[in-house]
Amino acid sequence: MKNGNDTSKRIMEVALKLFSEKGYYSTTTKQIAEESNVNEVTIFRHFGNKANIFQEITEHYVVDTRADFILEEVDNLDFEAAMITISKRIYQLYIRSKRLYLLQMKLSDEEREIIKLKLSRHLIALLTTYFNDLKKQEKISGQSSLMAATLINSLLGAFTVELLGEHTVTDFSWMEIVEEHAKQFAALYQK
Repeated sequence: MKNGNDTSKRIMEVALKLFSEKGYYSTTTKQIAEESNVNEVTIFRHFGNKANIFQEITEHYVVDTRADFILEEVDNLDFEAAMITISKRIYQLYIRSKRLYLLQMKLSDEEREIIKLKLSRHLIALLTTYFNDLKKQEKISGQSSLMAATLINSLLGAFTVELLGEHTVTDFSWMEIVEEHAKQFAALYQK
């Protein structure tokens, strides 16, 4: 992306909107340009091609989410309270990234190579380090990287059910489900 300027940001916002509505392959750079009120050449100058726009969007979401905030001010909490706090923050990240997630769900099997799931990988890396630190302090047991992947996958699963079920699967709020999950997770690994 060229200097992260307003034009690039506008192109990325429009592209994300169109990708999530029409799908990646059904959206053309011409459509992105028209809706962004720029010439198609401008898109190529800023991004090179459509695949680069998509990768910039996913990278932007990882950087923009400032995902490391999930671990802020949890050091003085017991493991269960920390897991509840962290899990709620992760779920809120998913909610904020809803359009990108919807786009990823619309991709066909052949299109999945363009998805890198950067946010999930970044969260797993952050949690693995956090869990390693807790293991060194002998506060938890378990394999840190597996714990991190399990937590992310289960929260993402809950988010998917909520998103696809359009709040019709259960009467429980997402907050109640996430909190219960975090309590069960903490009970499983806490020493």
